[in-house]
This record gives sequence, C-alpha cells and structure tokens, in this order.
Amino acid sequence: MEISACNLCFSYDDLKVLKNINLDFEKGKFYSILGPNGCGKTTLLDLLIRHLTPEAGFIKLKGRKISDFSRRDIAKEIALVSQNYDINFPFTVKETIMMGRHPYISRFSSPGAEDIRIVEKIMAETGVEEFKNRKITELSGGERQRCVFARAMCQDTPLLLLDEAFSNMDISHSLSLLNMVKNQVKMKNKTIISVFHDINFASMWSDYLIFMKDGRIVTSGKTMDVMTEETVMNVFHVESKVEFNRYAGAKQVYFKKQ
Repeated sequence: MEISACNLCFSYDDLKVLKNINLDFEKGKFYSILGPNGCGKTTLLDLLIRHLTPEAGFIKLKGRKISDFSRRDIAKEIALVSQNYDINFPFTVKETIMMGRHPYISRFSSPGAEDIRIVEKIMAETGVEEFKNRKITELSGGERQRCVFARAMCQDTPLLLLDEAFSNMDISHSLSLLNMVKNQVKMKNKTIISVFHDINFASMWSDYLIFMKDGRIVTSGKTMDVMTEETVMNVFHVESKVEFNRYAGAKQVYFKKQ
C-alpha cells in the first residue's frame, strides 16, 4: 500500500472527530472522500500528511510509520492542495509556485536549472504563466487556487491530497486540472486522495469512493459499486435517483426540487 490509516482516532478537545478509521490507498488510483460537513474529511487529510497527530492509531507511508519520516521527506512523498490557503506576503506567482521545489533544494541554495524548468512547465500546463509576475495577494480566489495547485504539482510527489481543491475555480479550469491529475494517475502511477463537495464530480473522476458520516466510514469501494441511492440516503439523508449517465461516463445523482 502507498499509505494506510490504521485504527485512527482524533478529537478536538472533547469532540470526537474520527473514530477507528481503517483505510488502505493503493498506487495508481484516484480516491474521493464524501460526506456531510463536519464528518472528519479534512481532518483525515491533515492526519495523512502529518499536519495533525492522531490520539490513537497510526499512519503508515510505504510500510513505515509516518512519524518516522522527517518533514522534508514527507514533502517529497505527499503534496496537499487545501481549499483555504492564506498567504499575506506579496510573493509573485512564480515565487509561490517555486516553493513546491523547496524539498529538493539544499538550505541556503538557489533553485537549479531543473527546478526552473519544472516550474515553467507546470505554470504553462496549469494556465498561470500569463500572470506569473503578479503578486499572489492581488489575484482572485480562483487564480490563487490555481497557483496553489501548480505549487503542489511542482513537488512531483507520488501522493497528492486535494481538499476541495476546485471549490473556487470555474468549470473550465476545474476540468482542465482534473484531466491533468487523472493523466498523472495513469502515466505516473500516482495516488490521489480527494475531498469533493460535488458528489457527481467525485463519481466521474474517482476509481474508489469513501463515504463518511459522524467520524466513521459508512462504506467504501469501487465507484460503480458504492454509488447508490441507499448510500446517498444513509449518508446525506436525502432521497435521490442514481443512474449511469452515458454522456458523463459515470453514475450520477439526481435530486428532486422541493
């Protein structure tokens, strides 16, 4: 397994957020985590990247406890695109994206030719090259989110965590970047673990879905198997119609207007 959660528990003060989470994530797969607000999705990602420490259980990365890895080594293995990225210093877009190369640059050293090449390539592929010299503090929410995405891509890690990474983007850029990520799953055998707000987007792009509620795993498995009306009712408490949509090439969920 690329990364695993083993009997994971976590609380904020007296509030139990995660309760005995057991998950295995394989190489070359796209996983999405779905569930109501407050069910523990973002907390789970923060534990997987060691931004938080579990109160019980542990994370294994490539067969070793993640606590055995240095911060620099983790940054070479896992990148995160967060839904909320606050940066108050007026770095340029290019400087911000270059931060993704820091795990590979020796302390007090400057970026090398390969680092610059990778950053230029990713900026072009993510469509941020046109405003690379602007200050990131001057950008719109969607433009800033694309820069954060580009920075994570420059880390070139085997694991990519996406925490509602497309929530501020328009549909065109969301589709373009999702295509880019899916291509890396196929071509580079990367593992993607994403939190989606949009259940239909998750179904379209994911090999596996993980449904959470009240800090627990309700069900998980191949998308075609677990995307059902019963699951939607159990997790979100709403009636729905779930059927395969040929145009989307995936199961989609439809809701009645009240």
